[in-house]
Amino acid sequence: MMSHKFINTLDSKNEVVPRVLAKVLVSENKNRSGYMMVHTFELILITHSDKIISLLKDYSKLNEIQELIAGEIAKIILPLNITGIMEVSISKINEDFFRIYLRIEPQSLIKGKRTIRLFDCSPQSVDKLKLELDDKIKEISYMLPSAEGWIVSRIDYAINLTTSYVKQCVELAKRSNDPYRYKDTINLPGSSYRKSKSVILNFYDKQDHIAKYIDASSVNSYLIEEAKDMFRVEVQCLNQNKLNHIRKKFKLPTKATIYDYLCSKMAKEVVLYHYNSVMGDSDFYSLYEAIKLINSTNWSDRKKKNIKKWLQLIAQARSITRARKQFVEGALIKNTQTLVNGSQNTFTNYIKACKEIGLSPITIPRDWGISYIPNPIRSII
Repeated sequence: MMSHKFINTLDSKNEVVPRVLAKVLVSENKNRSGYMMVHTFELILITHSDKIISLLKDYSKLNEIQELIAGEIAKIILPLNITGIMEVSISKINEDFFRIYLRIEPQSLIKGKRTIRLFDCSPQSVDKLKLELDDKIKEISYMLPSAEGWIVSRIDYAINLTTSYVKQCVELAKRSNDPYRYKDTINLPGSSYRKSKSVILNFYDKQDHIAKYIDASSVNSYLIEEAKDMFRVEVQCLNQNKLNHIRKKFKLPTKATIYDYLCSKMAKEVVLYHYNSVMGDSDFYSLYEAIKLINSTNWSDRKKKNIKKWLQLIAQARSITRARKQFVEGALIKNTQTLVNGSQNTFTNYIKACKEIGLSPITIPRDWGISYIPNPIRSII
């Protein structure tokens, strides 16, 4: 939780209002934020070729089956239309075994229609999912086991945050911290995307994302309005390395099923840990307002001066990661030709100092004409 030492803040009209009123406004927004925690998961089943060929005969043409067996195509996607089951595909492992793959959006599955709401992992929802998912698996083929007999290959923990500044929050996320070994491999507008070998962190404008593939005439056009003011944060756990880490950390069974991973406390911890590693939980201010905030502290004059220069460097670099490198190497503030230089430890200590006063080191660009943006995580904490 944030430890704010100041009683004033700025509202969306850039006027000073009491901090307690700001908290009331955030509290009202909590009702609009989907405090739900799973978007997608993927299951795989490895089974003998005889069973797969028998299953495929119900869905695919003979030539497709022959091409898959011969290794001429990577996979066959079954032509199914089951709400909540986004893909069912089959790929070859070797001469004797094949892999069946399911990609599932559990909230859409239990609701029976597409939704951007997230699965809340409550016991009641999990019980309902068990019934629905097993029914749908049997609908695909009577030969397939229930979901507990499948291997979890991926799970996307997520949260929907409500803010009037979605586009700005995406850009602020882009400028925020890159955790160790994470890199943006796509660098596209509308999304702050970071990937490691086993995890993708995606902070994005959900309405912008929906509008790219659904238009106003679509049967699913209601999703566009549903996504209004929604800043989606996803932690996509991509492979067994990450899943094994989660399993061990939270003491899940050795042969954990999908239902072991559907735990709200566990999901919340995973999402908030990764969110804080990027954006932290402090609020965003213009450089002008950030300097005013620093001047009002009881820090020494020297510390105030150094941190103000450091904030100017970050604003100039437009990235925490670039600014850290420049800080260690030594860099000039362009307008004043002031040298800013220090160690990695000093950089980290300045971040901690700003956190203590509820100030994000990422300042709002002047050309936005905005003085203050509350951290969107405050819509749920």
